[in-house]
Amino acid sequence: MANIDDYVKWRGDLSFKERSFKIEDNLVLSELAYVDFKEVISSDEKVTLCDAVERAKRKGPIHVTRAGSTKEDEDFIITCGEAIRFGKAILEDYQDIIDHSDKQFAAVTYNLDDGTTVIAFRGTDSTIIGWKEDFMISYTNVPSQELALEYAKKHVAKAQGKVIICGHSKGAHLALYAAAHLPDESKNKLTRVYMNDGPGFCDDVLDKSLIDTIRDKLTTTTPEYSIIGRLYETKGKENYIVRSSAMALMQHSMKNWEISESGLVTCGDHSPESYLLNDLIKRFVEGMDLGARENFVDTLFDSMAEGGVTTIKEFAVQGPAAFEKILVKMAGNDALNIKNKAANIKKEDDKSKNIFTRIWGLVNRKKVVRIAVSLVLSTLCFLFPDFAMESVISFLLVALCIYEVVLTIRHLKESEWNFKKERPRVSICIVLWVGACAVLVKHDALFVISSMVVGIVLLTLAYQNVINFRIYNDKYFERFRYSFEGIVTLILGGYILVVPEIGNSWYMYSCGFLLLIDSIFEILKVFRDRGKQSR
Repeated sequence: MANIDDYVKWRGDLSFKERSFKIEDNLVLSELAYVDFKEVISSDEKVTLCDAVERAKRKGPIHVTRAGSTKEDEDFIITCGEAIRFGKAILEDYQDIIDHSDKQFAAVTYNLDDGTTVIAFRGTDSTIIGWKEDFMISYTNVPSQELALEYAKKHVAKAQGKVIICGHSKGAHLALYAAAHLPDESKNKLTRVYMNDGPGFCDDVLDKSLIDTIRDKLTTTTPEYSIIGRLYETKGKENYIVRSSAMALMQHSMKNWEISESGLVTCGDHSPESYLLNDLIKRFVEGMDLGARENFVDTLFDSMAEGGVTTIKEFAVQGPAAFEKILVKMAGNDALNIKNKAANIKKEDDKSKNIFTRIWGLVNRKKVVRIAVSLVLSTLCFLFPDFAMESVISFLLVALCIYEVVLTIRHLKESEWNFKKERPRVSICIVLWVGACAVLVKHDALFVISSMVVGIVLLTLAYQNVINFRIYNDKYFERFRYSFEGIVTLILGGYILVVPEIGNSWYMYSCGFLLLIDSIFEILKVFRDRGKQSR
């Protein structure tokens, strides 16, 4: 499917005088804001995009600051520079500010050939402080917000024609913040504000009523699987949900958004998966006051930045040990006060049902794939009923314990054997070894643990079937299916918990039996639905 790369090739030969500014142009200019022009453009210089790209090419590989950028991004920048539509745009007041202690901010102003001024704010780059600022908006104002407002004030005031403000990710949030906080006379000069998958205003920190002053000029665009853009979700006069060629969180990148010759390829709603994840994030955040959110963010990103690490890539190359270090830091800190958080989360039965329904919906979305996977897994359960599950789990548990011991000893040596400082790490190590010993020394320990886990899973499925039975109160096929599966899972789950001394083969035959039944019901449902559609 085509994307903004193709759009530049399709429409790049038309100036803005010949073809007026479109929503796709906003995507292109927001993406161009990620280009690192520090070495080729000074803040007091005006230069065409074409010349800026040529300078960057002579300097060496063009650097795109967006996390996960590839060689294709460099090709896209070069194509934009060569296009009449974008190459003739005059870049003005390019700013790129990084203070690894508290801020990451970048912006550029484009002066188009039809007299339009476009202010574009860069989204989150690959720096740790850039990501930290994204999280900080949940409990406080961030430095880049005020920088964005001052930048916008300056360029809106001097603009002679139409003014557009745009951005992607955090850049979209900055665009919204700057536009909403502009003086009234400056707001009157605004033509459009584009938010491309960026977070809105947190109620606890910012005055959301300010958004109403620009809402009729606000256009929001989010991908089908949107997480970042639905944090403190903001609705404008125009709101688009665009299809993406990427999967899950990778849809955040505008380079994957689908475009046809007639415009954005849109869909009616966000995916069930993103609804589920957004519900969980919302509940997690609502369970913490502002102080707890600050503690959480500081603990997380200060841990990532230890040892002089400044970018996400530098952190990631440290390997599993770096992630393990963060988990230990979080475990030994009050940032994740689960008890208090749970006490503050509102229990709403209807929302709980929605979460269960959406979890089930994740699998149901692709019925054919689900049926195939269920049948394959069912076949494996019947063919290999005596598979030594305990051997695999024991091996993995021992490997994990050894890995944790090596890391614990290393950190103890680095702290000069300060056991108080490394208490969370030592505690995790002890718990892991106790669990491993219980499995290795006691012959029946793994069977007991497995019985509990499988039993709980089956009883949870029984509960889900009860919910489904109540939801489909007017559909006989679904009521029969969920009542049957509910009874079976309830009996099996209860039996496994009461009689844990059964063997591996019994577990696998039970799982195979359930998977086979579920596949049969799903096949019948597919044929029934197709029959209804053909009538």
